[in-house]
Amino acid sequence: MILCNLSLEIEHLLPSDLVEETIHQCIYEFMEVFYDPQSGLIMENVEPGGLSDTFDGRLLNPGHAIEAMWFIMDLSMRLHKPELAAQAVEILLRTVKYGWDEEFGGIFYFLDRKGYPPQQLEWDQKLWWVHIETLISLIRGYALTGNSACLEWFGKVHDYTWARFPDPEFGEWYGYLNRRGEVLLPLKGGKWKGCFHVPRGLLNIWKTLESINSGNDGQPIIKI
Repeated sequence: MILCNLSLEIEHLLPSDLVEETIHQCIYEFMEVFYDPQSGLIMENVEPGGLSDTFDGRLLNPGHAIEAMWFIMDLSMRLHKPELAAQAVEILLRTVKYGWDEEFGGIFYFLDRKGYPPQQLEWDQKLWWVHIETLISLIRGYALTGNSACLEWFGKVHDYTWARFPDPEFGEWYGYLNRRGEVLLPLKGGKWKGCFHVPRGLLNIWKTLESINSGNDGQPIIKI
């Protein structure tokens, strides 16, 4: 997942053949090796030759898959492959729908592809990075493909996120909510919760919205 993004960030520092090889390998692994065509979802772990009916083999991390899809969209622009962007948007929307908590709102941290109880005790928490990365991916998907479902989900996730994660009194975002959307841990910085996802996310969303608004009367701009 990180290589997808990193390959474009430092492309100017690397030999062109290495960049091309890395890009195509990343796309292959995501869209063929870790992608399960039966469920239409991205797995966290696979065995040589297929899926494993184990805790690890059934594990889904919606945030990982969602974040990865906007990386794949960026690669689709780099390669001028609109069909890859469309495929990434399909997986994105399927993952958001699968990961959404219909009872309390928000996106679950971990899930089991068969609907069994996950091994992770924190599976039902709602995390800051999952939601900001989802917003990036959804607005990017809309900008590239014009898929209205991306815009509808963007509004839904946006409303949930801004009503719960930012601290209205002291600023910054809380990192961890319980399933009901209440602050579980009041700390705003720690080993995992750093000053990365939120500013990067807000910058990406702002730039994408600007590109949409500067287009054809606010219609999506197909940049591929």
